[in-house]
Amino acid sequence: MAPAHTDGEDASHDHLQPLVQSTVRATHSLFSGTSVPTQTDALLSSQRQKISSKYRAEYLSSRVLPRSMQPTDSPNPLLLTAPRQTKLLTQNGHAEITVCSLTNVEDEVQKVLDGLAGRQRAQAKKHKVPTRELVRMAAEATRDDSAPAGQQIVRKRTYEPVRPEWHAPWKLMRVISGHIGWVRALAVEPGNRWFASGSVDRTIKIWDLASGTLRLTLTGHVSPVRGLAVSSRHPYLFSAGEDKQVKCWDLETNKVVRQYHGHLSGIYALALHPTLDVLVTAGRDSVARVWDIRTKQQVHVLAGHRGTIASVVCQDADPQVITGSMDSTVRLWDLAAG
Repeated sequence: MAPAHTDGEDASHDHLQPLVQSTVRATHSLFSGTSVPTQTDALLSSQRQKISSKYRAEYLSSRVLPRSMQPTDSPNPLLLTAPRQTKLLTQNGHAEITVCSLTNVEDEVQKVLDGLAGRQRAQAKKHKVPTRELVRMAAEATRDDSAPAGQQIVRKRTYEPVRPEWHAPWKLMRVISGHIGWVRALAVEPGNRWFASGSVDRTIKIWDLASGTLRLTLTGHVSPVRGLAVSSRHPYLFSAGEDKQVKCWDLETNKVVRQYHGHLSGIYALALHPTLDVLVTAGRDSVARVWDIRTKQQVHVLAGHRGTIASVVCQDADPQVITGSMDSTVRLWDLAAG
């Protein structure tokens, strides 16, 4: 069973009917150009049935006054006297009095509908939307850029992607093999003559850059090598691995000349300062350590990360040290302040 509508719900929807009718008229006048019948007749028919049923249920029983309250000569046809009503009931039964009552009910319902129709016409005139005027204003706004922003129709600009310049396909020059494990670190010599590679096989290999041939293999780490750096100021190669060791290799003798101890876990990143004799290493102990290359002393401990530091970069300008960590943060450090 459908839920019954209350008077409050009916009243809340009454103000929408003029807007619906005006929208229907405006749509037909805009697209068809001819006047077509609207839904007014259907709305009035439903209202007639609703008002009629409510009138019978609530007011029909009180239309006839008691004999003591009836006037002697009542000009109102709705106020039927009791004898006339009794006579009708006696002669013709309920049929004639019912017809008379229904006729009067329809008259009353018609009066109510006439009042509602007049009120709806007044509201429709008040809320009527000038559709043709809006269309004209929109057309003028498209032609006049100086129109107010609320009256302009913005057209989407055509997007043309930037086409890259064509170049010859890249060609693979050479494939170098020699390690028996993952290659985790690379470093190129500043003179661009050779490069070094560090691998999980715990070795460091020196390769000729022009021919790709193996020049030298350095051994000394007992765990995978994770970081390599070649100094541009000294003939040194620095390496760091998961064995917590940082080694300084003399490229003239191919031997380890210095080792830097202090990390509490594996070292994952290594970087040389471009102008200072300073080496920065970082790893799983979540700190970056700054070393003096000559004295092997630990100059600073840059603590603050909450996760493994995976990358370190050094530069001449401030900030001179930048670290990236697995705690999803990047930190910029001032070497002077430590």
